[in-house]
Amino acid sequence: MALSKQKKTETKKTEVKNHAIFVRRAHELDNGTIMFDMEVNGVMIYGCSYRTLTRKDNGEEFAKIGFPSHQGKDGKWYNHCFVQLTEDDITTIEEGIENLED
Repeated sequence: MALSKQKKTETKKTEVKNHAIFVRRAHELDNGTIMFDMEVNGVMIYGCSYRTLTRKDNGEEFAKIGFPSHQGKDGKWYNHCFVQLTEDDITTIEEGIENLED
């Protein structure tokens, strides 16, 4: 089957679904960032980061999950992989990190 080079005009809105996530390794750095490896739906992702940041406008804290990335020739950073995570997924990651630290 040949691929069509025509651009599709319709955009699909994908619904974010919860994933089966298992944290396999975690290590806290001196600056408070936690580096970890996780398995998402059977796929291993090595070199993720977890940080707690504070919003400037209201002072509310939130969690940021970073994925492994590389710097391109243009100086911009690009993710090697990416998974759109839900709030339940982030809670699962936090629980997995806490269980490994105990």
